Amino acid sequence: MPELPEVETVIRGISSRILSQTINKCELSSKKLRYPITINFKKIILSKKIISISRRAKYILINLNNNKTIVIHLGMSGRIILTSNNENLKFKHTHMTIYFTNNLIAKFIDPRRFGCVLLLNTNDITDNKLFNHLGPEPLGRLFNPTYLQRSCKNKKATIKSIIMNQSIVVGVGNIYASESLFLSGINPQKKAANINFEQCLKLVRNIKLILNRAIKLGGSSINDYSMVNGMLGYFQNELKVYEREGENCIKKTCNGRILRIVIAQRSTYYCSQCQKN
Repeated sequence: MPELPEVETVIRGISSRILSQTINKCELSSKKLRYPITINFKKIILSKKIISISRRAKYILINLNNNKTIVIHLGMSGRIILTSNNENLKFKHTHMTIYFTNNLIAKFIDPRRFGCVLLLNTNDITDNKLFNHLGPEPLGRLFNPTYLQRSCKNKKATIKSIIMNQSIVVGVGNIYASESLFLSGINPQKKAANINFEQCLKLVRNIKLILNRAIKLGGSSINDYSMVNGMLGYFQNELKVYEREGENCIKKTCNGRILRIVIAQRSTYYCSQCQKN
């Protein structure tokens, strides 16, 4: 499933090419996605210019010059591919195709159809039910050790569940949660209420470090994800614990092995020695 680094990589990939471009034509598939596509979607976006592109959690926000925003969620298997009219490339499972006046084409492809394409009023997005419950962005200033410790106070949930809770902090997916906890030396099963400030300091710092590194490397290409140019991300080559069950810990001074457990129905990987506490 594309997580925050993958979505951020997509945004950076499309921004440089479709920003300030005008929509010339739009084609929509008749197949259902997670939510029904907004009525009159094509008519409303036709001849409109893209004035900005941003991200909130794992949602892509394409803002138009008519106070409307195209909201895209990649779901489990979604991706956006940019091509040109000259290439005339066709892809299976294409649910939206947007043609721009500069001869560029953007295609939203989603084989499993858990993604969505919506059209919302730009000024109303923060109050929309998809967004009004979301916590702060992990790379922003609001996500800091003091905030994390306050969020953990009196919580019976595990620390891994807390940092994956979208109402507490957005976009820290399963891969990045496991990797950040390993780097911080924190057992993913540790109760959030027992996390001290020093551990919060390490964890916040390492979540930001891991996410920024993943963005720099184009995300993790596991299962269906690829960048807008079709190339794979490279962060999966740097994974220390994720999907390394039974292997030796990468730390030379550690004789532990990587274990796999399930927390909140998600596979969780950690070192039996480095992450005892």
